[in-house]
Formats: sequence, structure tokens, C-alpha cells
Amino acid sequence: MAFFDLPADNELSPEVRQTLEEYRRLTGTEEVSPNWRAFGRSPQIVEARFKANMNLSYRCAFPWDARMVAVMLIAHAKRCQTCFAGSRFQLDKLGFDAATLDGFCANPDALPLKERDRLFVHYALKIATGSADLQPKDFREMAAHGFSRDEVQEIIGFAAYWVMSIVFSQSATAALAEE
Repeated sequence: MAFFDLPADNELSPEVRQTLEEYRRLTGTEEVSPNWRAFGRSPQIVEARFKANMNLSYRCAFPWDARMVAVMLIAHAKRCQTCFAGSRFQLDKLGFDAATLDGFCANPDALPLKERDRLFVHYALKIATGSADLQPKDFREMAAHGFSRDEVQEIIGFAAYWVMSIVFSQSATAALAEE
């Protein structure tokens, strides 16, 4: 038996239903991901995740394709199948084929993006997968590549959001699984 279950609509508060519907609409999916719905009985979690998504990922100033490539590579590195599949779904809508995306995963340093977008992806991946190893020189390097302090903070926020989202997704997937 699974540890978590998916709450029925009548178990969700009106605010949670509205937030989940807004998230579904923004992601362009037919239904809310089980990894979001699993937390439907915890309005504070749904609200916090949604606000973090809006403020740190969705409204990020960097281009959508670069953000989705970064999400795909972060999810790939952290072995989150749900986030990986979701990012590839978004990239597929932008016209990227599976072979191209597989190539990105195999060689993330050779992305065919504009230089600034490629650097955004590089730094977001570096922060998400190795924040404990960051050094002052990393921030000076980002500045030398033309990123302002505000943009560096935005990259950090973006990477942090996706690490958090991956923890929620992987945990919910495990808790929803049947033994």
C-alpha cells in the first residue's frame, strides 16, 4: 500500500483547488501532476511551492528555452524522472526533438544556445548540483561574463527552486508508489 494517496477534489480547499488549477494552466498539461496533488491536504505546501515557482522559475528573466534546458539538465543530474519528463514535454513544444535533447544531456557544455543563455544553463546546473563547492571566484567569473549581481541572484533562486521541486517530486513519487 502506498504511504500517500491523491486527495479527491472534495478534500481540497477552494484555495488549493484554485492554485492547482492555475499551476496546471501555466504548465499546459491536461491534469495536475500527482506530485503536486499529493500535497493537496497541506495548503501551506501547495501555496509555498506555487509562489516559489512563480517568483523563482516562471517569472525568471532568462529565456524560456534556456530555463527548460536547465531544468532538464538539473533533473537529469539529480535523477528526477518527473521533472526530466516535464521539461522535455515543454522543450518538445518548442520544437526540440528527443535526439537533440539526449545530446544536450550527453554533452551539456556544448549547448547550441546563445552564449549568454548557455552560460545561464551552465551556472544554474553548477549551483543546483554543487552549491557546496562554490567559491568566490565562481561569482567573479559570472560577473566577468556580464551577469549582474541581480542576475546572479536570479540564477541562484532558479537553481534553488528546482532543487526544492525535485525533492518534492521524488519524495511524492516514492510515497505514492505501491510496495
